[in-house]
This record gives sequence, structure tokens and C-alpha cells, in this order.
Amino acid sequence: MLVDKDKAAVVVFDMQLDLIPLLVNGSQLLHDCCWVADVAREFDLPLALTEHRKLGGLSLSLHDLTHDAPRWEKEHFDFLREPHIAAEVAASDREQYVLAGAETHIVLFQSALSLLDLGKTVFLLADTCSARNRSDHDAGLDRLRAAGVHLLTREMFFFELIRNSEDPRYLELAKKYLDGRYIR
Repeated sequence: MLVDKDKAAVVVFDMQLDLIPLLVNGSQLLHDCCWVADVAREFDLPLALTEHRKLGGLSLSLHDLTHDAPRWEKEHFDFLREPHIAAEVAASDREQYVLAGAETHIVLFQSALSLLDLGKTVFLLADTCSARNRSDHDAGLDRLRAAGVHLLTREMFFFELIRNSEDPRYLELAKKYLDGRYIR
């Protein structure tokens, strides 16, 4: 199954100032989450960001890039346990959810399972998520895969959205997002 830009929404989880330094490759993860948010905008995908109440403010670079995207504040690790978020997801016509951020084995894992329970198709950007240690991240990926979550990379995500090298924007977007030129 491929990500379908007409059916997909993107959620970036908990990229907050108090958590980023604790994550494996936290600075790179922040850069990659900015990339994902920017690509979502480029392809007109709905984008939302979660913020855990106890983790401080959202990273400024991600905030500036996504200033008009919904911010879903939460207390639960599973974002659908928050009534206001569950209502937003239920009201949406989106059948696919693409997830990125922190932490793989907690927030992303629990939220992905709840989305699956709703009958949604869930994609996890395996190269755009992290945890405070590698073993938790790896265990989270294993469990997500076993649960039926589709793991993909940022490059796979890009190519599943554009689908065709004859797209008039292909060269411009490939240069911006794939050739190591993306700077945020």
C-alpha cells in the first residue's frame, strides 16, 4: 500500500524543547520533522502537531514552519485518548495517517494502535522518529510493524506523494527535498 495524498494526513508528535536533547539524534530528528512538515505543506496534506503538556514549548524552527497548523495539546501518550483530538480525527475524511516524532515506543506506538483500531491505515516514518535510547526505538519499530503499521522512510514518502517524474514540479522538489539541499 502506498501513501495517497488525497487520503493522508500527517501528525508530528512532541517535538518540544525539553525532550529533543534527550532523544537519540534529537537535533537530526528535529530537522527531519521540519522536512516532513514542509513536504506535507508542499503536497497540501493536512498537518497537525502534538504537544505534551509537561514537555515545554515546541521547537522554534518547527513552530515557525508550521505556525498555522493545528496544535493538539495532550496529557495522554495515546493522542486519541484526548476527547478534543479524537473528535478532530473522527470529523476528518482522512483514511491514512503518517506519523513522525517522539517517542517511537510510547507516543507513536500507542497512538498508532488507536488509529488502527479506528480502521485507519497508519504509516510511520521510521527514519523520522526516535526515543531516548536505541533499544526502545528498535523495539517500538518491531512492535509497530507486527501490529500492521507500514514503515517507510522520508524518501519513500516523497516519492509516494509525487508518483511521477513527469510531474512539472518534480525536478524543483527533488532538488529541494532529496539532494541534501534541504536546510531548515
